[in-house]
Amino acid sequence: MKHLLLILLTILPAVVHAEPTQVQVIEVRSQPAADLVAGIEPLLGADSSVSAYHDKLIVKGTPDEIAAVRSLLDRLDQPARRLIIEVRQGGGQSVSTQGLGYGVNTGNVRIGRVPPGSEATVRLQDARTRSEGDSLQRVQALDGRAALIRTGQSVPVYQSQPQWYGYGVAPGYRVDYRDVSSGFYALPRVHGDQVTVEIYQQQQREAGSGRFDHQQASSVLRGRLGQWLTLGSIGGEDAASRNQIGLHAQTQRRQDRLIELRVIPLD
Repeated sequence: MKHLLLILLTILPAVVHAEPTQVQVIEVRSQPAADLVAGIEPLLGADSSVSAYHDKLIVKGTPDEIAAVRSLLDRLDQPARRLIIEVRQGGGQSVSTQGLGYGVNTGNVRIGRVPPGSEATVRLQDARTRSEGDSLQRVQALDGRAALIRTGQSVPVYQSQPQWYGYGVAPGYRVDYRDVSSGFYALPRVHGDQVTVEIYQQQQREAGSGRFDHQQASSVLRGRLGQWLTLGSIGGEDAASRNQIGLHAQTQRRQDRLIELRVIPLD
């Protein structure tokens, strides 16, 4: 009996001084409520809890714990900064073709490419073409929120398909459509005057004769707000030659492309 009385005297002060728990519903104005749960949980004791429901936090805890939660939310629940994300590409492709055609006609023997009525001929050809591929895409985003922009079109692709008529066959074709798109996905995070961006960028375009060019880049970049950051560059060249009786031709192709991005703060 003496031991039981001693235990009761030990427990009673703790029960008397224990703070009653209460439930508070707190509306979150600028952040997803579910994103704040992990940061609030360390402020609560073993018998307290926090959960998210739409744009509200449901907090069960002591008055001191709820006051600490409200103080933390005053610092965390701030409007996210508005940003403009720009991705630009500059460069182009050049094609150079040089050809030498020749021929001799002796009356009995004809070699190479000789126009009618000519005995001998030599022709030089030099052609150069250059195409520009500059582009700029921009999208508005919030700090810490992903953004996506994509543009494109459906391009008809013609394929030969013989047509059968009774016992005969005639040439024919069928038309399929292929989606060609360009754009980027980005997730920016601002730290003072610095920004970290997770970026995935792609570009597709029709190259003619049923061919398509593809280009992709994916990276994580860090730099100053408003500064152009290099995502990647593409460069290369190739050469091809063709030789036959009466003709020698050589073609050179060169491609240069630079991909950059920058984040501009609006707030």
